[in-house]
Amino acid sequence: MSAQAEAASATDSGLVRVSSDKISRLMDLVGELSLSVSETVHSPDLQGLDLTSFDAAVHRLTMIVREVQDVATELRLVPMDDVFKRLRRMVRELERQTGKKIELTIEGGDTAIDKLVADRLYDPLLHVIRNSADHGLETTPERIEAGKDERGLIRLAASQIGSEVRIVVEDDGRGLNREKILKRARERGLFGPEEEPEPSTLWRVIFQPGFSTAETVSNLSGRGVGMDVLNSTMSALRGRITVDSEAGKGTKVCLFIPVSLAFLDCIILRMGRHLFAVPIDVVNEIARPSADEMMNISAEGKREMFRLRGEMIPIIRLDKFFNEPDPHYDGEVPNILVVFKTATGTIAVPVDEVLDRQQVVMKPLVGRLSSVRASFGCALLGTGEVALVLDCERLAEGSAK
Repeated sequence: MSAQAEAASATDSGLVRVSSDKISRLMDLVGELSLSVSETVHSPDLQGLDLTSFDAAVHRLTMIVREVQDVATELRLVPMDDVFKRLRRMVRELERQTGKKIELTIEGGDTAIDKLVADRLYDPLLHVIRNSADHGLETTPERIEAGKDERGLIRLAASQIGSEVRIVVEDDGRGLNREKILKRARERGLFGPEEEPEPSTLWRVIFQPGFSTAETVSNLSGRGVGMDVLNSTMSALRGRITVDSEAGKGTKVCLFIPVSLAFLDCIILRMGRHLFAVPIDVVNEIARPSADEMMNISAEGKREMFRLRGEMIPIIRLDKFFNEPDPHYDGEVPNILVVFKTATGTIAVPVDEVLDRQQVVMKPLVGRLSSVRASFGCALLGTGEVALVLDCERLAEGSAK
């Protein structure tokens, strides 16, 4: 096809090929534009000046910048079907390797997600599907004996819920083996000899590095690295995982991932001299506790709980993670407790002040900063300040320590 014909074809289709690098650069510039507008609007040089209609102009400008952010974000969105199609081809290979008959159903392939996220999802999702095919689904004779269809079913579905994309990998196989998983977890010291954890607590151990109940190692599974890779990837993508399983009926793994990694709606908190940002969708409520709602449940007085409408919520102090002196740690009641919802339950974090709600520009922590605990990265605020973005899942893990 000639150059003129290609140009005409592109004009007819209304599509223009643009590299993802250029789109990422555009998103960076939009983020810088947003920060520059905020810095200009909040400049101390404007204080005390009589600026007629200034507020209305600022409002219009802010709304336009927000729309530009949304459009730039949409440019980098791709359909989940781009990932699902590759997985469909791999399932045919898994049929050959396992000797099992597998039917893969796909739903929500048109659900949009950030290309940077999509590029990193294929390998973790492949690990989950491999586990379903190798460990989850029974052999054809076993399925017939159990009264099931001879073809094992794996369902792959995507849907958008608010600012998150939910991806489900579900099979109708034998389910997770509670006895084997609990035995191996006890051998590794994850639970006591007599401890009987709840299913939701027990299933989380399969994401531990090197955890596997397989007696032999195959080319599909048994090395104990697949689910660990999934867990690490989800943490890097600010996502979370839930697992549900029922013996004889199958296993469902749900991944919850932000639609976009570039901009984040946050609540800005202050603790001492430092600022923290928290994704707004994990904030359950904000409370001003009274003395009778605070209590210690350990002899040393260091296991603090907050009683909220009859529910006991563990308190996590940020100084434990970031060496920020907490002026209330001597027994005073905190000014404010922010209650977060996590995969392991609710937690309460004392702060001095809730400052604002704003859409922030996210920047990853790199180099030596990548070792900062319980953080996704840093947020550049409109005032020019930098806030640490809290990873509430890792904060919750600290509540048991």
